[in-house]
Amino acid sequence: MKLPELHSSLARRDRAAAFTLPEALIATALFAMLVLGIVSVNLFGLRWYQLGQNKMVITDSAREAVGRMSSELRNCNNAYVGDVSNGTFLAHVDGEPQVGNGLMIYATTNTNSFVLYYLNGTNQTLNRFATDINTNVILASSITNTNIFQVQDYLGNVQSNYQNSRVIYCSLKFYMSPLRLPQSPSPINYQLQTAVAPRSQN
Repeated sequence: MKLPELHSSLARRDRAAAFTLPEALIATALFAMLVLGIVSVNLFGLRWYQLGQNKMVITDSAREAVGRMSSELRNCNNAYVGDVSNGTFLAHVDGEPQVGNGLMIYATTNTNSFVLYYLNGTNQTLNRFATDINTNVILASSITNTNIFQVQDYLGNVQSNYQNSRVIYCSLKFYMSPLRLPQSPSPINYQLQTAVAPRSQN
């Protein structure tokens, strides 16, 4: 006689544990929102990771060039800041602000042997010309500033002469739009700077 009552009680429990249609829809919507949030966070992280990777790859050659130039400056016999125009370097004389787009480095007292770093404003590239190999090499591109070299004092003030304890300052500002880098989610805008004091202050 008690078996039908037990069956009826179990049936009521099953009905009470089941989801109604509105509850099922709400649960599904909440789950979909949770999945969408997780996917969005992951996509955002991947975009920033790609941007960082692009910047590291693009600046790698520029960092190597700046490092090489710094080493040559530290060990040079003399260095001059000036301007390169039509393939000719013209150093600034005393009394002129020591700011320009070119840097000539003499490793020894032989003035026929030098290394010239300069900005080509036409294609916005940093170039290196060395007399020992008589070859011009492009080191970096997409440089937006013009006067990339300065002679400064220890406080960072631009000098108008080649006084002792001078510092050669180099600043390279880069800009690359997503049109040139389809895999980049946003423009790449960054700056490389260095300041080197030649050991030989002539």
